[in-house]
Amino acid sequence: MGGSTGYAGLHDYNRAIREIATSADWQSGKLARQLERVVQVAARYMGVGQASIWCMNQGQDSLDCVCEFNSLVGVTRPVKSLGRDQHPTYFSELSNNRVMAVADALNDAMTAELVEGYFKPLKITSLLEAPIWLDGELVGVVCHEHSGTPRVWRDEDVAFAGSMSDFAAMALSQNRYQQVESARERLTRIIEATPDVVAIMAINGYLIQINPAGRQLLGLSERADVTRFRSRDFLGENTTYLLETEILPALHRSGRWTGEALLREDAPQALPVSVVALAHHDVVGQLEYFSVTLRDLTAQKAIQREIEALNNELEARVHMRTQELEFANRNLESFAYSVSHDLKAPLRGIEGYSRLLASEYRDSLPEEAREYIDLIGASSLRMDRMIEDVLAYSRAQIRQLKLLCIDVDQLIQQVVSEFDQQFKDGVVLTLEIEPAELECDREGMMQILRNFLTNALKYSRESSPPRIRIEGSAEAEGYRFSVSDNGMGFDMRYHDRIFEIFHRLSSTVDHDGTGIGLALAARSAERMGGRVWAESAPGQGATFFFEMNSETHA
Repeated sequence: MGGSTGYAGLHDYNRAIREIATSADWQSGKLARQLERVVQVAARYMGVGQASIWCMNQGQDSLDCVCEFNSLVGVTRPVKSLGRDQHPTYFSELSNNRVMAVADALNDAMTAELVEGYFKPLKITSLLEAPIWLDGELVGVVCHEHSGTPRVWRDEDVAFAGSMSDFAAMALSQNRYQQVESARERLTRIIEATPDVVAIMAINGYLIQINPAGRQLLGLSERADVTRFRSRDFLGENTTYLLETEILPALHRSGRWTGEALLREDAPQALPVSVVALAHHDVVGQLEYFSVTLRDLTAQKAIQREIEALNNELEARVHMRTQELEFANRNLESFAYSVSHDLKAPLRGIEGYSRLLASEYRDSLPEEAREYIDLIGASSLRMDRMIEDVLAYSRAQIRQLKLLCIDVDQLIQQVVSEFDQQFKDGVVLTLEIEPAELECDREGMMQILRNFLTNALKYSRESSPPRIRIEGSAEAEGYRFSVSDNGMGFDMRYHDRIFEIFHRLSSTVDHDGTGIGLALAARSAERMGGRVWAESAPGQGATFFFEMNSETHA
């Protein structure tokens, strides 16, 4: 199997331990230097070609090499890992043995998983593995790897390997403590600097620790002994009741309470604070202490009061403006009707006298005079329609919308029924309506569709035959109507103008109308939160659309 002569004895190993303990590397407190010193001394005194330290990763599923000493190249930090899944036996043996001494590493069952991928390439024949334990947990291993004739490990070798793992464990423990202390120091600096109150209290309610912001907020001097005060010493009757009936029960039940409270509520200036309270337990689950973070809400509450005052002032202004608008609307409506009456009175006289002239004196008048009388009558009628349309436009501006649930099919049928005579005179009507119920203003909807249909009939009456198509379909955010015709169409350059008041689609062909219908449709759509538009080309008919955002029910 092999021999065991020519290696260090107990005296040498004791000197090696003293060498590590008294070295500048070990005294430096730096983990990397300490581990490097361990592997150097271990390899030299153990008489092996290579010694290394491997640490368990956070997932506990692999060992990663953190430091290695090779007698030929010195200290290195190779990138090497051993996975638990690929080497389950090796990991199990490490967990079960104080030191794993393998004389014939190429044939031992404990290390069989390492032969092909690790031992043979490095010509390793014997292995002495010392697991590193820290707080009852396997955190790594110190490896002593021998090449050449298989080596039988002596008891003193095993003991020395154990000492090396102890040194590694001490270095890792010291490093862990340093990390905890560093984190604690960083946290302390943050807590000391934060403007929020951070306090720790015993389970009996007495303060254990409080940061400078807390001392200042609670009126405690820098030298005051905070352990003499209870949390309720800074609370009034109402907040103490909140503490006993809500905060403490929540902390015992769920370990957390957040909300708002008042400090010094009995003082002239109570202090509003936001509260985050936590219950902390020890490793066995016993309640150990409470922590609380308080944030001064004085400025925030002042801003809230200012916002509320501004909102109240704004609401008052809105109410006043609404009243003024309602008064203006009533005046506008009264003015519109007054203007209508005042305009219609002389208009009726003009129309009446022109009719008398035509009936009494038509035969005695020359042809040109009779034409003038006819023009006066036609113009009077057109003026009357314009006044009525202006009134309708005015009413559309100020009329109160009434939202109702309306069946689309019934709405279309009602609009179409108003034009029964035109459809009986040879107009081809096609309906393609997707069933739906809309929450909308019925009168406004009727105005839009009625004007679209009037416009389509007017400009397609010279077609043979006139064709009208009405469509309705549910869209992603509402419902869309369209009315198409096969009439004369229009140039899209004038698209925006056709929805202006008194603007007509055609001024060269004799089409009756006042130019208010499409403007009225656009205004009605706007008031209902919808939109209208058109698509057309000269000689190819036109399609007018109305799309509304509405609650739609199929």
